[in-house]
Order: sequence, then structure tokens, then C-alpha cells
Amino acid sequence: MRTPSPVRAVLLALTAVLVAAGCGAVEPAPRPNRSAPVIWPEGYTEPAVHSPPVRACPDPGRSLSPAGLEQVRTPTLNRIRNEDKRFVVGVSQTAPLFSRRDLATGELVGFEVDIVRRIAQELFGEPLQPDDSRLRLVTMPTGSRLFAVDTAKNREARKQRPELGELPNLDMVIADVSITCGRVDTYGLRYSAPYLTTTTGLMVRTGDHHGVNSPDDLGGRKICSGTATTNSDEMIEFRDRQRAAGKSEVVPVSVNDTSECLMLLQRGLVDAIYTDVLILEGFRLQDPTTVLLDYRAPRTGEAGIAFSDEDQDLVRFVNGVLDRMRADGSLAAAYEKWFGTVPGRKPIPASRYLDP
Repeated sequence: MRTPSPVRAVLLALTAVLVAAGCGAVEPAPRPNRSAPVIWPEGYTEPAVHSPPVRACPDPGRSLSPAGLEQVRTPTLNRIRNEDKRFVVGVSQTAPLFSRRDLATGELVGFEVDIVRRIAQELFGEPLQPDDSRLRLVTMPTGSRLFAVDTAKNREARKQRPELGELPNLDMVIADVSITCGRVDTYGLRYSAPYLTTTTGLMVRTGDHHGVNSPDDLGGRKICSGTATTNSDEMIEFRDRQRAAGKSEVVPVSVNDTSECLMLLQRGLVDAIYTDVLILEGFRLQDPTTVLLDYRAPRTGEAGIAFSDEDQDLVRFVNGVLDRMRADGSLAAAYEKWFGTVPGRKPIPASRYLDP
């Protein structure tokens, strides 16, 4: 019999030890049975919910003038700077070009992140490094982002709606939030002056775009939008008009985060996405097998930064930062940097204020 080499002998000995250890290992405790994931009939989606009608209100995009900041108390600014020493901002991490995590660096980047970092720089009086603890960027899904703004109405809503779960208390949200009267009432918000003009478009898969010029050509097919957005409301309205006219109706589908629409489109679980063309352009760059159609909704909107209506000093301060970014060209430069590939994009809107 061949005598094993020293190396072979060591390996054999190690194998014996491992086998013995395996035989004597404690069996891990079994995991408890888990309920099956909820799979909605429309394919990981839920039926789109139409927001109830709201009272007419003055132009919600007409904000508080930064000129009045010196004449008012500044409790929110003092708290952020001196007590909390932290500025907590809700953003998306799934909206390419707006705000998305760079997979190489792990940092959030995009048009809205550039705006937030400029605001934080002026708030604390110096440029902040990406890892500076004074700026906390909290990534929020589309459906619950506005419930996380710390308002009296939202605090009550959290008590009444346990399904919302634990939400952070945000100082502001910047996530392509359309300025509407309904959101002012529902969430107790106040908006900054608008920093973006929004236009809604349609995206389909390559091969499905022939003969599709508008939602009218998608009767009987599923169109996806984010829950609790103006886009999902518009799809309901469009379906109702088709129904009244005796046409084949679109099937509105909503998801908790608009980015999920892209996954459903890729899997063939929906036939189109209906949302802001600037978001759709980010999806197109992410997945070149999609087609951003030439269709544009007849109505345009505006995006603003959302705050608690209790934090009026912060609103005035941020409006001052946005005005300085308009004046020095940095807002236009960031807009061109991130959305320069979008055909027919709208210009940045001018500030509008309630008071001098």
C-alpha cells in the first residue's frame, strides 16, 4: 500500500475532522411558516384608486416669498441647524435622472439630488461631503412619500391608517411631486415655487408601438402609473371618458412605486406606462427595448418641493435658494445635464409668490 505524502495526509485528516464536525453539528431551528406573498389579479398590482374631488383653491404653485424671511421667526431653520443638526429629505432612488443610487459609488445622484445638496450647502453655510451626517436623504416609494412629511394631517392619518407602517418624519420631499390643490388638503402641505414643468407621456415595448398614438389606441389594455399620483387619476378619467363614448376602455393599473411599472412592462404584465416624460426618458435609457411615444397629454403640470404647512420659514428659505440657482445659472445647468436628451422638454417655470 502506498504511503500517503505529508500533504495528502494532512488533507485526509482535515476531511475526517470536517466529517465528524458535520455529523455532530446542531441542526438549525426550522423557520416558521411564512404566508405566501400577495399576488394581485392584475399581476403584482392593485386597481388604480381615483382620488376624491377636492375644493377649488388658489394657485398652489404661488409660494411664500423669500423676501419675507427676515421679518418672520425661524423655528424650523433653528431646529435643523442647532438642535437636530440634521436636514431630513425624502427622495426617490428609483427615478433615473431625478434621483437614483449610483451602483458604483452607492451615492444618490440626479437633478433633484443636485438641488438638495445646494439647499443643504446654504442651510449649513458650507459645502457638505456625500457622507456628511447633517444631510440625510431618505428614499421613499411614490405611494407613501407625502405621508412622511411631518404635518398635523399626516400625524392623524398615521393613527387612522396602520397599513402605512412606520414612516420617517421628513423636513421636505423632492421627488417630482406635482403641485395640486388636492395634496394641499389631503396631506397638509405647502409647496415651494415650482422648479420643473411636467408633461405626461406614454411608454410601450418595442414592437407594440406601431399604430399607437395616444391612450385611445390602447383600449382593452393595461396602462400602469404610480399609486396616489396625478397620472393614475388621469388614467381613471380617461377610462371614464372612453366608457361614456362607448369605446373600448383602457385598464388602469397602479403600483406603490412608479419604477415598478417598468418591471411589469418588461414582463408583459402591463402594456404601457403613463407618467412624466422626464421619468420615462430615464426608463428608456435604462431599458433601450422600450419606446417613448411622441404622445403628450394636453395638460401640463408643475413640480414643487413639498413641506409641512407649519414650516413656513423653511419654505421661504428654500425659495431663496431656488431663486439664486435660477440667477446664477446652476438650476438651468443641472436641468440640461440630466434631461438634455429629452425631446420637447418644457422650460423651467418662473417663481410665483403670494407676497412681496
